[in-house]
Amino acid sequence: MRYEDVLKALEKGTVIFNAAGAHISKLAGPCLAVTDATNTPNAVNLYITAAGMKTSAPPHTDKQDVIVIQTEGRKFWRVYAPTDPKQKPLADVFARGKGDDDLPLYSLKESGTLLLEATLEPGDVLFIPGGFPHTTATPNESSDDESTTSVHLTFNIDTHVWDLDYLSARRMTLRRAGVTDTALGQSREEDNRYVGKVNELPSHLHEDMMEMLPLGFLDDQPPDGATVDAVTQELKQISLAVDPVTYSKVDESVWKETVSQLREHGRELMDIHRDMYLAALEEGRTREVEDAMTAHLDTKRKTLSPERMQRLSLFRVQRYFEKISATKDKLVEWSYSGKSAGNSDSDSSGGGGGGLPERWAFTMPVKVGDQVEADLGGAFFPAIVTKVLVGDKYDVKFFDGDQETGLARSLIKLLRPPNLATEGEEEGVDTSHMTPKQLKRWKKEQEKKTKSKDQRR
Repeated sequence: MRYEDVLKALEKGTVIFNAAGAHISKLAGPCLAVTDATNTPNAVNLYITAAGMKTSAPPHTDKQDVIVIQTEGRKFWRVYAPTDPKQKPLADVFARGKGDDDLPLYSLKESGTLLLEATLEPGDVLFIPGGFPHTTATPNESSDDESTTSVHLTFNIDTHVWDLDYLSARRMTLRRAGVTDTALGQSREEDNRYVGKVNELPSHLHEDMMEMLPLGFLDDQPPDGATVDAVTQELKQISLAVDPVTYSKVDESVWKETVSQLREHGRELMDIHRDMYLAALEEGRTREVEDAMTAHLDTKRKTLSPERMQRLSLFRVQRYFEKISATKDKLVEWSYSGKSAGNSDSDSSGGGGGGLPERWAFTMPVKVGDQVEADLGGAFFPAIVTKVLVGDKYDVKFFDGDQETGLARSLIKLLRPPNLATEGEEEGVDTSHMTPKQLKRWKKEQEKKTKSKDQRR
């Protein structure tokens, strides 16, 4: 966006710069500090809102625990206690008021769950846990002063985004053990685990399931309550309370194996985030040196060399987001490979075999309504295809209600082959956990059954 575009957009609402710490060197340092302080993968968004907006953000919830820091102007906040998930179990507790979900302000006012009303001034800090509804506005400044645009930073502690909570750990364990989740469902990768039967659990169990894995879990030397053994024990107790039947079907070793894998996964993500912010800091220092060396040149616009062009954040950040996506894919593949571990007839990599092209997830046809992962600022997040455009372009809506238009097919990832998934569903069989070779074998068995039925007729 050009500066003029930002000013024009401010007339309508808030301008948001996602993952700003990865792109802007002056924000990379604070991002690195929060990452180190919490030992969790962290990102920061930058929000700009003109003064005098009655509602700069309608009531909604977020998937992240957030630390809000007001840097310029003033912003008025209302924060409410979480709504009762049983009243609307099919609504994502971490995406209320987003997308097609309705979370009107009057319903929050009537519930009497207002926790906080505050106007943040520059330097003020506010912490809001994930799932807590909130709404914002920007007050008009006094008549003596000119209206001041509100600017604030939101640091996102992305535990739920990266499967670092007990609900995700339970789902991953059952999948690794090859156990169907008859209690809660939502076991496929494309399913939203935060909707459905989990929201019908008793309040204390629901809170336990939604709880993030303890701070310190990703430390080099975790404290006593955050070790792999401690987290495994807590996961087992919660899972047993949720459903003894599925719990009893899991081999004892798989619980700890999964927790260990989640720790390795989280630490890898954290390292990638750290490297990304260090690269932004280094780029900032390099540019300061270059600017000092060319300050004497009598020109308003300095030439952008090919070497410097390649260092633009557009290209620099993309490389790290690709690593993040690869790390996430590796965890998913690991979770599905447990059932067939050591079986030479299976392919746990999930790619190639069974007649599928090597990059089928980014090349096979998609249609309206498909659950996918799509590129949002360089990283892939859960989304649904809302429109197919001319020229192999697509519109998508993300899990939190954000929308992107005209995405290229290469920026949309299918979570399973559409033709194979359809055939499995027609037979009432969940094929989402099968590898390509297993799918091919299953198809042959179905063909034999069909042929046998035709012969009997």
